Amino acid sequence: MKICILYGGVSSEREVSLNTGESIYNAICNYYEVTMHDFNGNYGKFYDSVKDVDLVFNALHGGSGEDGTMQKYLESKNIKFTGSCSNASEKAMDKNISKLLCVKHNIFTPNWTMIERSSNSLSKIIEEIIYEATVDNNQKLLLDDFVVKPTHEGSSIGVSIVETFPDNHKDLEKALIDAFAISDSVMIESFIDGRELTVSILNDKVLPIVEIIPKGDYYDYKCKYTKFQSDYIVPAKIDKKTQELLSAYSLKIHKLIGCGEYSRVDFRLSVDGKIYFLEINTLPGFTDTSLFPKSAAAYGLGYKELIKKIIEITWYYEIL
Repeated sequence: MKICILYGGVSSEREVSLNTGESIYNAICNYYEVTMHDFNGNYGKFYDSVKDVDLVFNALHGGSGEDGTMQKYLESKNIKFTGSCSNASEKAMDKNISKLLCVKHNIFTPNWTMIERSSNSLSKIIEEIIYEATVDNNQKLLLDDFVVKPTHEGSSIGVSIVETFPDNHKDLEKALIDAFAISDSVMIESFIDGRELTVSILNDKVLPIVEIIPKGDYYDYKCKYTKFQSDYIVPAKIDKKTQELLSAYSLKIHKLIGCGEYSRVDFRLSVDGKIYFLEINTLPGFTDTSLFPKSAAAYGLGYKELIKKIIEITWYYEIL
């Protein structure tokens, strides 16, 4: 089988994708005829690299590689690829859409409000945030610590935690600057004090749940991709009821979005035991510090076996 690993890209998650692509290549280069394509935005050059392959292993992260743009292009060329279809990728990448789906289907998610880039000054935007939260009876979003994040990006890039708004306008202003540098749409979301949990799904099977214990203030980019900056408990030490609910919610969200062979769903477990959905990832990382491989290893799938399994599942589904 001829496989092209699509990696790199032009998003803010390029470095993560480069590491993922290299890890995948090392895992499968002895089993398949493998080429690699470092995508730089040139679709014509990319097509020349993949027009004769059997399968594209999509190792891109963020931006057009994960938001449905690349998937739509591959679909238009009838090129088989790993991961979710364009429609599911687009919905999952938009945190607002995925959270609205959870609300519709009675899955808790932190309170949030959306802010779009405009010609207004940041001080004016902050005034609008206060007003909109007040008229929406969502004052709790403003009274507690909250998270500012780009709507269409991952890997915690551009994410900040701001304490006790509205007393800390300077921190909010900096958080908005960082987030708007990544995305034209920004989400302000209540911070849920508690534990960080993530659930990986492979071929509609829920893998062992991972608890993340960052050594920093929260699970930021540094903690995610630097060795020894986070501790991981796999499987997470949670009670059976919580485990069952997390598994059920994850699989339900995976199917509601319409995800493909695999995904990873992130949650917070509050100090009072409530589960809150944060986001779903259709192209989770596959570096040596990534969460999905840790979960698969606890299930009994080593890294090489996991990558080969994804290829086999994708190929099998595509030829049906």
